[in-house]
Amino acid sequence: MQRRICIFLPLVSMVFLLIFAACAPSAPTPSSTTKPAIPQTTSTITPGQSQLTPQEIEWNKVIEAAKTEGSVTMYGGSDFGGPVRQAIIDGFKEKYGIRVSILVGRGQDAQQRIKVEKQINKPVGDMVQLGATSTADFLDEDLADPLERLLPELQINKDKFYYNTIFDPQGKAVGVTDQTTGPMINTNLVKAADEPKSWLDFINPKWKGKILIIDPRRAGSGMNFFQSLQYYKIVDESYFRKLMDLEPGLWGGSSQESNNMVARGEYTVHYGVTFEQAVPLIVEGAPVKFLDMKEGLTVQTGNILLAKGRPHPNAARLLANWIVSADGQRVIHSARGSKPVRNDVPDFTPEKARVNVAKALVRDFKVLETTNMYQDMAQRVFTKK
Repeated sequence: MQRRICIFLPLVSMVFLLIFAACAPSAPTPSSTTKPAIPQTTSTITPGQSQLTPQEIEWNKVIEAAKTEGSVTMYGGSDFGGPVRQAIIDGFKEKYGIRVSILVGRGQDAQQRIKVEKQINKPVGDMVQLGATSTADFLDEDLADPLERLLPELQINKDKFYYNTIFDPQGKAVGVTDQTTGPMINTNLVKAADEPKSWLDFINPKWKGKILIIDPRRAGSGMNFFQSLQYYKIVDESYFRKLMDLEPGLWGGSSQESNNMVARGEYTVHYGVTFEQAVPLIVEGAPVKFLDMKEGLTVQTGNILLAKGRPHPNAARLLANWIVSADGQRVIHSARGSKPVRNDVPDFTPEKARVNVAKALVRDFKVLETTNMYQDMAQRVFTKK
Protein backbone atom coordinates (compact mmCIF):
# COMPACT_ATOMS: atom_id res chain seq x y z
CA MET A 1 0.00 0.00 0.00
CA GLN A 2 2.85 2.41 0.87
CA ARG A 3 4.53 1.74 -2.51
CA ARG A 4 1.44 2.67 -4.48
CA ILE A 5 1.29 6.00 -2.68
CA CYS A 6 4.94 6.75 -3.47
CA ILE A 7 4.42 6.05 -7.18
CA PHE A 8 1.23 8.11 -7.28
CA LEU A 9 2.72 11.30 -5.80
CA PRO A 10 5.43 11.79 -8.50
CA LEU A 11 2.83 11.26 -11.22
CA VAL A 12 0.62 14.00 -9.78
CA SER A 13 3.57 16.39 -9.61
CA MET A 14 4.45 15.77 -13.25
CA VAL A 15 0.88 16.39 -14.37
CA PHE A 16 0.78 19.66 -12.36
CA LEU A 17 3.99 20.93 -13.96
CA LEU A 18 2.75 20.12 -17.46
CA ILE A 19 -0.48 22.07 -16.84
CA PHE A 20 1.47 25.09 -15.44
CA ALA A 21 3.78 25.14 -18.45
CA ALA A 22 0.86 25.07 -20.86
CA CYS A 23 -0.76 28.08 -19.15
CA ALA A 24 2.38 30.21 -19.04
CA PRO A 25 2.79 32.94 -21.79
CA SER A 26 4.98 31.92 -24.68
CA ALA A 27 8.14 33.85 -25.52
CA PRO A 28 7.92 36.03 -28.63
CA THR A 29 9.20 34.49 -31.82
CA PRO A 30 12.02 36.52 -33.34
CA SER A 31 11.15 37.96 -36.73
CA SER A 32 12.90 40.29 -39.12
CA THR A 33 9.58 42.07 -39.89
CA THR A 34 8.74 43.04 -36.29
CA LYS A 35 8.67 46.87 -35.77
CA PRO A 36 9.08 48.69 -32.47
CA ALA A 37 5.83 50.03 -31.00
CA ILE A 38 5.19 53.76 -31.64
CA PRO A 39 4.04 55.74 -28.55
CA GLN A 40 0.51 57.15 -28.98
CA THR A 41 0.22 60.96 -28.55
CA THR A 42 -2.93 62.83 -27.48
CA SER A 43 -1.94 66.20 -28.95
CA THR A 44 -0.16 67.62 -31.97
CA ILE A 45 0.86 70.81 -30.13
CA THR A 46 4.49 71.72 -30.53
CA PRO A 47 6.71 72.22 -27.46
CA GLY A 48 6.12 75.57 -25.77
CA GLN A 49 2.67 76.07 -27.38
CA SER A 50 -0.38 75.99 -25.10
CA GLN A 51 -3.59 74.32 -26.15
CA LEU A 52 -6.29 76.76 -27.32
CA THR A 53 -9.65 76.80 -25.57
CA PRO A 54 -12.84 76.46 -27.65
CA GLN A 55 -13.48 80.17 -27.04
CA GLU A 56 -10.04 81.11 -28.37
CA ILE A 57 -10.55 78.94 -31.43
CA GLU A 58 -13.87 80.67 -32.15
CA TRP A 59 -12.34 84.12 -31.63
CA ASN A 60 -9.54 83.30 -34.06
CA LYS A 61 -12.25 82.55 -36.61
CA VAL A 62 -13.72 86.02 -35.99
CA ILE A 63 -10.29 87.59 -36.54
CA GLU A 64 -9.79 85.73 -39.81
CA ALA A 65 -13.29 86.65 -41.01
CA ALA A 66 -12.64 90.29 -40.07
CA LYS A 67 -9.42 90.28 -42.10
CA THR A 68 -11.35 88.88 -45.04
CA GLU A 69 -13.89 91.72 -44.76
CA GLY A 70 -10.91 94.08 -44.78
CA SER A 71 -12.49 97.29 -43.47
CA VAL A 72 -14.87 98.79 -40.92
CA THR A 73 -16.68 102.15 -40.79
CA MET A 74 -17.53 104.10 -37.65
CA TYR A 75 -19.54 107.28 -37.19
CA GLY A 76 -17.85 108.95 -34.24
CA GLY A 77 -18.67 111.65 -31.76
CA SER A 78 -16.25 114.29 -30.48
CA ASP A 79 -14.47 111.78 -28.20
CA PHE A 80 -12.99 110.16 -31.31
CA GLY A 81 -12.15 113.41 -33.07
CA GLY A 82 -8.81 115.19 -33.54
CA PRO A 83 -5.69 113.11 -32.88
CA VAL A 84 -7.76 110.26 -31.41
CA ARG A 85 -9.26 109.50 -34.81
CA GLN A 86 -5.89 108.94 -36.46
CA ALA A 87 -4.57 107.03 -33.46
CA ILE A 88 -7.43 104.51 -33.74
CA ILE A 89 -6.97 104.17 -37.50
CA ASP A 90 -3.22 103.57 -37.18
CA GLY A 91 -3.37 101.40 -34.05
CA PHE A 92 -6.01 98.99 -35.34
CA LYS A 93 -4.40 98.65 -38.76
CA GLU A 94 -1.02 97.95 -37.19
CA LYS A 95 -2.56 95.24 -35.00
CA TYR A 96 -4.81 93.52 -37.54
CA GLY A 97 -4.11 95.02 -40.96
CA ILE A 98 -7.73 96.18 -41.27
CA ARG A 99 -8.66 99.63 -42.58
CA VAL A 100 -10.82 101.85 -40.33
CA SER A 101 -12.87 104.80 -41.58
CA ILE A 102 -14.12 107.23 -38.93
CA LEU A 103 -16.51 110.02 -39.81
CA VAL A 104 -16.59 112.45 -36.88
CA GLY A 105 -19.66 114.58 -36.29
CA ARG A 106 -22.59 115.21 -33.97
CA GLY A 107 -24.30 112.29 -32.33
CA GLN A 108 -27.61 113.26 -33.90
CA ASP A 109 -26.01 113.14 -37.36
CA ALA A 110 -24.55 109.68 -36.75
CA GLN A 111 -27.94 108.41 -35.65
CA GLN A 112 -29.65 109.89 -38.69
CA ARG A 113 -27.12 108.34 -41.07
CA ILE A 114 -27.62 104.86 -39.64
CA LYS A 115 -31.39 105.33 -39.68
CA VAL A 116 -31.49 106.40 -43.35
CA GLU A 117 -29.09 103.65 -44.44
CA LYS A 118 -31.35 101.11 -42.76
CA GLN A 119 -34.46 102.51 -44.45
CA ILE A 120 -32.99 102.36 -47.96
CA ASN A 121 -31.29 99.03 -47.22
CA LYS A 122 -27.83 100.35 -48.12
CA PRO A 123 -25.81 100.10 -44.89
CA VAL A 124 -22.41 101.78 -44.75
CA GLY A 125 -21.80 102.44 -41.06
CA ASP A 126 -20.87 99.45 -38.92
CA MET A 127 -20.78 101.14 -35.53
CA VAL A 128 -21.09 104.47 -33.74
CA GLN A 129 -19.49 106.32 -30.85
CA LEU A 130 -21.96 108.52 -28.96
CA GLY A 131 -22.40 110.52 -25.79
CA ALA A 132 -24.90 109.41 -23.14
CA THR A 133 -27.96 111.30 -24.40
CA SER A 134 -27.37 110.36 -28.05
CA THR A 135 -26.80 106.75 -26.96
CA ALA A 136 -30.19 106.66 -25.27
CA ASP A 137 -31.83 108.07 -28.41
CA PHE A 138 -30.04 105.50 -30.59
CA LEU A 139 -31.31 102.70 -28.38
CA ASP A 140 -34.84 104.10 -28.37
CA GLU A 141 -34.80 103.97 -32.19
CA ASP A 142 -33.81 100.27 -31.98
CA LEU A 143 -30.78 100.80 -34.21
CA ALA A 144 -28.26 98.74 -32.21
CA ASP A 145 -27.50 95.04 -31.73
CA PRO A 146 -26.33 93.51 -28.42
CA LEU A 147 -22.61 94.08 -27.91
CA GLU A 148 -21.49 93.07 -24.42
CA ARG A 149 -21.72 89.29 -24.96
CA LEU A 150 -19.75 89.55 -28.23
CA LEU A 151 -16.61 91.00 -26.63
CA PRO A 152 -14.17 88.58 -24.95
CA GLU A 153 -12.48 91.49 -23.14
CA LEU A 154 -15.67 92.17 -21.19
CA GLN A 155 -16.05 88.51 -20.27
CA ILE A 156 -12.45 87.74 -19.36
CA ASN A 157 -11.29 91.07 -17.87
CA LYS A 158 -14.41 92.42 -16.17
CA ASP A 159 -12.36 93.26 -13.05
CA LYS A 160 -10.04 95.49 -15.09
CA PHE A 161 -12.57 98.34 -15.33
CA TYR A 162 -13.01 101.13 -12.78
CA TYR A 163 -16.80 100.83 -12.86
CA ASN A 164 -19.51 99.00 -14.77
CA THR A 165 -19.12 100.33 -18.30
CA ILE A 166 -22.27 98.61 -19.62
CA PHE A 167 -24.61 101.51 -20.36
CA ASP A 168 -27.95 99.73 -20.73
CA PRO A 169 -29.69 96.58 -19.42
CA GLN A 170 -29.50 94.83 -22.81
CA GLY A 171 -25.74 95.38 -23.08
CA LYS A 172 -25.96 97.18 -26.43
CA ALA A 173 -23.77 100.15 -25.46
CA VAL A 174 -20.37 100.02 -23.76
CA GLY A 175 -18.50 102.98 -22.26
CA VAL A 176 -14.97 103.55 -23.58
CA THR A 177 -14.31 107.16 -22.51
CA ASP A 178 -15.81 109.25 -19.77
CA GLN A 179 -16.56 112.82 -18.81
CA THR A 180 -16.41 113.68 -15.11
CA THR A 181 -18.43 116.62 -13.78
CA GLY A 182 -17.72 118.30 -10.46
CA PRO A 183 -16.82 121.55 -8.68
CA MET A 184 -13.81 123.77 -9.36
CA ILE A 185 -12.45 126.44 -7.02
CA ASN A 186 -10.15 129.43 -7.29
CA THR A 187 -7.19 128.50 -5.08
CA ASN A 188 -6.29 132.15 -4.48
CA LEU A 189 -9.66 132.64 -2.79
CA VAL A 190 -9.97 129.33 -0.93
CA LYS A 191 -7.35 128.16 1.55
CA ALA A 192 -6.39 124.48 1.38
CA ALA A 193 -7.84 123.92 4.86
CA ASP A 194 -11.17 125.36 3.73
CA GLU A 195 -11.58 123.31 0.56
CA PRO A 196 -15.01 121.65 0.45
CA LYS A 197 -14.88 117.87 0.89
CA SER A 198 -18.61 117.13 0.55
CA TRP A 199 -21.41 118.39 -1.67
CA LEU A 200 -23.14 119.51 1.51
CA ASP A 201 -20.29 121.94 2.27
CA PHE A 202 -21.47 124.25 -0.53
CA ILE A 203 -24.73 125.29 1.16
CA ASN A 204 -22.76 127.10 3.85
CA PRO A 205 -23.73 130.82 3.95
CA LYS A 206 -20.05 131.77 3.54
CA TRP A 207 -20.39 130.97 -0.18
CA LYS A 208 -23.21 133.45 -0.73
CA GLY A 209 -22.73 135.29 -4.04
CA LYS A 210 -19.52 133.36 -4.75
CA ILE A 211 -20.82 130.34 -6.70
CA LEU A 212 -21.25 130.11 -10.47
CA ILE A 213 -23.53 127.25 -11.67
CA ILE A 214 -23.81 125.84 -15.17
CA ASP A 215 -27.55 126.22 -15.72
CA PRO A 216 -29.26 122.81 -15.14
CA ARG A 217 -32.29 123.91 -17.16
CA ARG A 218 -30.26 123.26 -20.31
CA ALA A 219 -28.87 119.95 -21.55
CA GLY A 220 -25.21 119.60 -20.61
CA SER A 221 -23.00 119.35 -17.57
CA GLY A 222 -25.41 121.41 -15.43
CA MET A 223 -28.21 118.88 -15.90
CA ASN A 224 -25.69 116.05 -15.50
CA PHE A 225 -24.79 116.84 -11.91
CA PHE A 226 -28.27 118.10 -10.97
CA GLN A 227 -29.85 114.83 -12.11
CA SER A 228 -27.18 112.38 -10.97
CA LEU A 229 -26.72 113.75 -7.45
CA GLN A 230 -30.43 113.29 -6.85
CA TYR A 231 -30.77 109.95 -8.62
CA TYR A 232 -28.03 108.49 -6.40
CA LYS A 233 -29.68 110.13 -3.36
CA ILE A 234 -26.68 112.28 -2.46
CA VAL A 235 -28.98 115.32 -2.18
CA ASP A 236 -32.58 116.21 -3.00
CA GLU A 237 -34.56 119.15 -4.36
CA SER A 238 -34.35 121.02 -1.04
CA TYR A 239 -30.54 121.06 -1.36
CA PHE A 240 -30.70 123.01 -4.62
CA ARG A 241 -33.27 125.40 -3.17
CA LYS A 242 -30.83 126.16 -0.35
CA LEU A 243 -28.12 126.62 -2.97
CA MET A 244 -30.33 129.14 -4.78
CA ASP A 245 -30.80 131.04 -1.51
CA LEU A 246 -27.06 131.79 -1.72
CA GLU A 247 -27.72 133.84 -4.88
CA PRO A 248 -25.39 132.01 -7.27
CA GLY A 249 -24.71 133.08 -10.82
CA LEU A 250 -26.45 130.93 -13.46
CA TRP A 251 -24.41 130.47 -16.60
CA GLY A 252 -25.78 129.40 -19.97
CA GLY A 253 -22.95 130.49 -22.25
CA SER A 254 -19.56 129.07 -23.23
CA SER A 255 -18.09 126.78 -20.60
CA GLN A 256 -14.62 128.01 -21.51
CA GLU A 257 -15.64 131.54 -20.58
CA SER A 258 -17.24 130.47 -17.30
CA ASN A 259 -14.05 128.61 -16.37
CA ASN A 260 -12.03 131.73 -17.14
CA MET A 261 -14.36 133.80 -14.94
CA VAL A 262 -13.50 131.58 -11.97
CA ALA A 263 -9.80 131.64 -12.86
CA ARG A 264 -9.94 135.45 -12.86
CA GLY A 265 -11.56 135.44 -9.42
CA GLU A 266 -14.98 136.77 -10.46
CA TYR A 267 -16.42 133.73 -8.68
CA THR A 268 -14.86 131.49 -6.05
CA VAL A 269 -16.62 128.23 -6.88
CA HIS A 270 -17.71 126.81 -10.24
CA TYR A 271 -20.48 124.20 -10.11
CA GLY A 272 -20.90 121.72 -13.00
CA VAL A 273 -17.44 121.90 -14.59
CA THR A 274 -16.26 118.99 -16.71
CA PHE A 275 -12.81 117.79 -15.73
CA GLU A 276 -11.74 117.71 -19.39
CA GLN A 277 -12.37 121.47 -19.61
CA ALA A 278 -10.56 122.22 -16.37
CA VAL A 279 -7.34 120.39 -17.30
CA PRO A 280 -5.95 123.01 -19.75
CA LEU A 281 -6.35 125.78 -17.16
CA ILE A 282 -4.61 123.71 -14.49
CA VAL A 283 -1.76 122.79 -16.83
CA GLU A 284 -1.31 126.45 -17.80
CA GLY A 285 -0.89 127.32 -14.12
CA ALA A 286 -4.19 129.12 -13.55
CA PRO A 287 -5.18 129.35 -9.85
CA VAL A 288 -7.90 126.69 -10.11
CA LYS A 289 -8.41 123.21 -8.69
CA PHE A 290 -10.91 120.52 -9.66
CA LEU A 291 -12.26 118.90 -6.49
CA ASP A 292 -13.29 115.35 -5.69
CA MET A 293 -16.23 114.92 -3.32
CA LYS A 294 -16.46 112.14 -0.75
CA GLU A 295 -19.92 111.16 -2.05
CA GLY A 296 -18.61 110.88 -5.61
CA LEU A 297 -18.63 112.80 -8.89
CA THR A 298 -20.89 112.47 -11.90
CA VAL A 299 -19.39 110.33 -14.67
CA GLN A 300 -20.92 110.24 -18.14
CA THR A 301 -19.54 107.71 -20.59
CA GLY A 302 -18.84 107.99 -24.30
CA ASN A 303 -20.17 104.72 -25.71
CA ILE A 304 -19.69 102.44 -28.70
CA LEU A 305 -22.60 100.57 -30.32
CA LEU A 306 -22.93 98.10 -33.20
CA ALA A 307 -25.42 99.12 -35.88
CA LYS A 308 -28.05 96.62 -36.97
CA GLY A 309 -27.47 95.25 -40.47
CA ARG A 310 -23.81 96.35 -40.47
CA PRO A 311 -21.92 95.33 -43.64
CA HIS A 312 -18.75 94.23 -41.80
CA PRO A 313 -20.01 92.35 -38.72
CA ASN A 314 -16.75 90.62 -37.83
CA ALA A 315 -14.49 93.63 -38.38
CA ALA A 316 -16.85 95.79 -36.30
CA ARG A 317 -16.86 93.22 -33.50
CA LEU A 318 -13.08 93.00 -33.58
CA LEU A 319 -12.69 96.79 -33.52
CA ALA A 320 -15.10 97.10 -30.58
CA ASN A 321 -13.17 94.47 -28.63
CA TRP A 322 -9.87 96.21 -29.41
CA ILE A 323 -11.24 99.57 -28.25
CA VAL A 324 -12.10 98.16 -24.80
CA SER A 325 -8.86 96.16 -24.57
CA ALA A 326 -5.80 97.43 -22.71
CA ASP A 327 -4.06 98.05 -26.04
CA GLY A 328 -6.96 100.05 -27.48
CA GLN A 329 -7.48 102.06 -24.31
CA ARG A 330 -3.77 102.92 -24.24
CA VAL A 331 -3.88 104.15 -27.84
CA ILE A 332 -7.08 106.19 -27.40
CA HIS A 333 -6.31 107.82 -24.07
CA SER A 334 -2.68 108.60 -24.80
CA ALA A 335 -3.99 110.58 -27.78
CA ARG A 336 -6.70 112.23 -25.66
CA GLY A 337 -4.42 112.89 -22.70
CA SER A 338 -7.03 111.39 -20.40
CA LYS A 339 -7.68 108.59 -17.94
CA PRO A 340 -8.76 105.22 -19.43
CA VAL A 341 -11.81 103.33 -18.18
CA ARG A 342 -9.50 100.38 -17.37
CA ASN A 343 -7.42 100.14 -14.20
CA ASP A 344 -4.57 98.24 -15.89
CA VAL A 345 -3.70 101.13 -18.24
CA PRO A 346 -1.78 104.25 -17.10
CA ASP A 347 -3.51 107.60 -16.60
CA PHE A 348 -2.44 109.91 -19.42
CA THR A 349 -3.85 113.05 -17.79
CA PRO A 350 -1.06 115.60 -17.17
CA GLU A 351 0.28 114.75 -13.72
CA LYS A 352 -0.41 118.11 -12.07
CA ALA A 353 -4.09 117.92 -13.06
CA ARG A 354 -4.90 114.35 -12.02
CA VAL A 355 -7.81 113.64 -9.67
CA ASN A 356 -8.57 110.29 -8.07
CA VAL A 357 -12.36 110.08 -8.07
CA ALA A 358 -13.51 108.30 -4.91
CA LYS A 359 -16.77 107.13 -6.44
CA ALA A 360 -18.24 107.29 -9.93
CA LEU A 361 -21.91 108.30 -10.10
CA VAL A 362 -22.41 106.91 -13.60
CA ARG A 363 -25.08 108.61 -15.68
CA ASP A 364 -26.25 105.53 -17.54
CA PHE A 365 -29.49 104.49 -19.25
CA LYS A 366 -31.38 104.08 -15.96
CA VAL A 367 -30.46 107.60 -14.88
CA LEU A 368 -31.37 109.09 -18.26
CA GLU A 369 -34.86 107.55 -18.05
CA THR A 370 -35.57 110.08 -15.31
CA THR A 371 -34.51 113.11 -17.40
CA ASN A 372 -38.00 114.53 -18.02
CA MET A 373 -38.76 114.54 -14.31
CA TYR A 374 -35.53 116.37 -13.45
CA GLN A 375 -35.95 118.83 -16.31
CA ASP A 376 -39.30 119.86 -14.81
CA MET A 377 -37.70 120.11 -11.39
CA ALA A 378 -34.86 122.28 -12.72
CA GLN A 379 -37.40 124.70 -14.15
CA ARG A 380 -39.08 124.98 -10.73
CA VAL A 381 -35.87 125.39 -8.78
CA PHE A 382 -33.77 127.65 -11.02
CA THR A 383 -36.39 129.94 -12.58
CA LYS A 384 -36.48 133.14 -10.57
CA LYS A 385 -39.95 134.42 -9.77
